[in-house]
Amino acid sequence: MSSGSKLAKAAGLLLHSPPGEVDDVFNDIRGIVGDDEALQSHIEPVLAESNMQQFLVAEVPGGGGSKVLLTPYNRAEGGRFVDPNTRTTFAFDNLHRTASDPQAAEGGAGEEEEGLRAAVQRELDAYVAAHYPAGAASAFAHAGAVVACVVSNRFSPGNFWNGSWRAVWSYDPATRQLNGSAKIRVHYFEDGNVQLDTQSDFTADVPAAAAGDDGAAAKKVVAVIRQYEADFQQSISDGYRQLADKTFKGLRRTLPVTRNRIDWDKIANYKLGGELAHAAES
Repeated sequence: MSSGSKLAKAAGLLLHSPPGEVDDVFNDIRGIVGDDEALQSHIEPVLAESNMQQFLVAEVPGGGGSKVLLTPYNRAEGGRFVDPNTRTTFAFDNLHRTASDPQAAEGGAGEEEEGLRAAVQRELDAYVAAHYPAGAASAFAHAGAVVACVVSNRFSPGNFWNGSWRAVWSYDPATRQLNGSAKIRVHYFEDGNVQLDTQSDFTADVPAAAAGDDGAAAKKVVAVIRQYEADFQQSISDGYRQLADKTFKGLRRTLPVTRNRIDWDKIANYKLGGELAHAAES
């Protein structure tokens, strides 16, 4: 296989890495490719795409501890990202996952858009703090809409599992329509390889708020988000309960074809007797 083919396959593997396992996959493909210089030059844009797909949380340099998600909605030119809360842009090293070179953002959302965006950010922060202990959220003004991104990761490789929740919601204040998508991905790998990868899409109309009241509008937007995400999580729980109570039970026979329960102790005695008889004959 040519070096180019190896790099193309490596990029695909990296983009499909389970949550929290990008470094492990990267280290594995280093051995497959066998050319660190070529790998590093080709893999950087793939890592950038992976970090945005995973809504990686970055600490804004010089932002007083402010954090922002890396997403397609706040990506700027030259590999930089925008933090609307501090009105800062920064460079991001996707290989080492470090932010640097903070600069004041130029332009940005208009006053009206920024007022609604900031209000949605405040409501999102309160919602995530209450429902996602390991979560983070960012709101952006993008193409005339307010886009809210939520991520919550739980990584426990020592117990052979990692999981990620990601959701993105786009609210159009002109039509009051909210479109959203939530995705759950879990990888369990003790003595096997089991993955849950599911997504649900939503569309809802947000109740009207008083004109110019960004705080009230933001509360209504986040209230709809809260309800839809709770329903999605409940549907996942119900699905697992049905698997345990119905689906898995339907895959196994309650009784053997004789319609009598098996006496396992008696079978063990038969086996022991057979082994003793065989030993005596030999």
